[in-house]
Amino acid sequence: MTASKEKIKQWYAKAEMPSGLSITPRRLNLNLDDSVATHWSYDNALLTAFNTAFSATFPLGERFMIDCVRENRPLVKEHKELFKQCGGFIGQEAHHANEHETLNNFMISRGFPVDRLEARIKWWTDLSSNRFSKRFQMAISAAAEHLTAMYGNMVLSNPEVIANTDKGVQPIMVWHAIEEIEHKAVTHDLYEAVDGSYFLRCAAYVWCLSISTLFVVSGTRMMLKADKSKRTYKDTLKGLKWMFGFGEHAGYLRKSGWELLSYFNPSYHPWKQDNSNLLHKFMPTLTQMLDDLAETKSAKESVASADTASVA
Repeated sequence: MTASKEKIKQWYAKAEMPSGLSITPRRLNLNLDDSVATHWSYDNALLTAFNTAFSATFPLGERFMIDCVRENRPLVKEHKELFKQCGGFIGQEAHHANEHETLNNFMISRGFPVDRLEARIKWWTDLSSNRFSKRFQMAISAAAEHLTAMYGNMVLSNPEVIANTDKGVQPIMVWHAIEEIEHKAVTHDLYEAVDGSYFLRCAAYVWCLSISTLFVVSGTRMMLKADKSKRTYKDTLKGLKWMFGFGEHAGYLRKSGWELLSYFNPSYHPWKQDNSNLLHKFMPTLTQMLDDLAETKSAKESVASADTASVA
């Protein structure tokens, strides 16, 4: 079975990736050492707990999406561009899963129960893989990508979010945000090509949004409960204002409401919101971050090699 040429024309006419962009897998090699603050987001317990819970969803969630894309990719082999984009998507998401494992393990080393949250998430991914139809799984993947692309757009549209993140964690935020925007249409286009049911798309979105919210909210609570630092009401209110408040540099989650609802538009396509300008703006920053991390990794390997030689 392959997607018909007529169907491909129907979904691909909605919008296309802007020219000059590509879906390029990049290795990050995140380096988190003792200099990285435990409360790496705004030096705030609530926001760090929230972002840690969000990070916990990525390794298993992204591997679930990789499996869905890998299984459906052969159905669009006649559409060379989408087939190629699926390959780029798989490569990027594999790196994302690995790098977020690094961040998650770092937080575990600081006493946060990320592993307990991941066990709950594994229950969800196993349930989805074993009980749901392949069509519904592909629709879930498309819905999940809408949420992660929203994350990427929020981060890059608000540079102060990056500036208020510990320098050791900044690279994964910028890198992940850029690549989520680059491949934001792949799972949507693949779903439209192999199925395209509007009802199933919406049902999967409601399911995915509900489950993701459950895991992030419950995970945030778990992280805060395990946090041994002294928390104050002022600290918590600052975090809540960032999420839902009003005024400058506030309400980042509240302001994303319209973007959440846009997925229900029957003519929705990710690239109808052309935010490729953010990629061009932050690509030099990412290039410098990748170079710095590669240099750090090389220096550590040289030291380790020298230590080994001296012992021998």
